[in-house]
Amino acid sequence: MSTLKPPLPRSESELGKNLETKGTNSYYYAHNESWEVPGHAKVRSGPGLVTGGAPVKLGADGQTQQVQGYQSPHGGDDVTGDVVAELRKRVEELESELVQARAGTKAISQFSFSDEGAKCKVYVDVEKDVLERQLEQEDSNSTSEAAVVVSFCGRSCSLRITLTAPDGAVLERRALTLVGDSDIVPKKCTYKVDRSKGRITLSFYKEDAKKIWHNVKPQKT
Repeated sequence: MSTLKPPLPRSESELGKNLETKGTNSYYYAHNESWEVPGHAKVRSGPGLVTGGAPVKLGADGQTQQVQGYQSPHGGDDVTGDVVAELRKRVEELESELVQARAGTKAISQFSFSDEGAKCKVYVDVEKDVLERQLEQEDSNSTSEAAVVVSFCGRSCSLRITLTAPDGAVLERRALTLVGDSDIVPKKCTYKVDRSKGRITLSFYKEDAKKIWHNVKPQKT
């Protein structure tokens, strides 16, 4: 048997009396049932935002399965699409900044050399996808080729590899500096890039063609 009494009509309750006597200055003004969203108001809706309206269905993970934009009863545009587009744009910018921050220069350690009399060849091995990489996205497919910079000077050679995404973000940086056993002729020195094999061949032309090179040492970059 229930001992609860039926609720009083609003006009007879303390809340109702307070609203009636004090109007907009009432302590209970927020309980005014006639309150409406102004027609010129901009209502932002989305995950985690409560704007009223019909219940939103949740998935097994507790997230909303579909985000519907708020439609003002007085008319107006659906603002959710614009808000989501701005958020996605900002997320992409932050992801790009994060990739560039992580793309520190890595030292190349795999190489071999062969003394061939007047010149010495060095074969530098890097991963195939460092020199050339296929980038697949939902609605596009692109290929990025790494920029290779080679500089010969004195008895050394500096190699720099930079791979960038189509939007200019740096994906990979690799570097290697090699020092030979004797001076070279920089103007005659050459290099060749084989992207399919992931190999760069450096040709050191010796100043003294009779000098035999027993070693090519890497130098800290």
